[in-house]
Amino acid sequence: MNIKLIKKENVEVRDFGEGLTLSILLDKKNGAKNLDLGTVKISANSATSMHVRDFEEVIYMLEGQGKVKTVNGDEYILNKGDCILIPPGVKHCHANDSEKELEQLYIFAPQANEKIQKSLRDLPIK
Repeated sequence: MNIKLIKKENVEVRDFGEGLTLSILLDKKNGAKNLDLGTVKISANSATSMHVRDFEEVIYMLEGQGKVKTVNGDEYILNKGDCILIPPGVKHCHANDSEKELEQLYIFAPQANEKIQKSLRDLPIK
């Protein structure tokens, strides 16, 4: 197995809609076998929809301030440098209630299934 270097400036930015963009840094398509990794930018006063995963999701805040909200009303505030582990089966969303864009690094472990990876790769290029 060879080391793989991915330069962020060479990664396509995908438009998730609703003020969100996604950059896939690692997944099965580009050589990762056990995890997915990428970045998500959420514009001011925007949020993802509620969703649930069947694998662990780790979020590390690169820039800004945001929240992870669960379907049962729990809220976790994340600032630059904070990390959160979202266990499988927890319905949640990622929100940016601030006036500035935020950027998060995400890790899915083990990897997302083929259907999720394909849906992320099928997002339009921005």
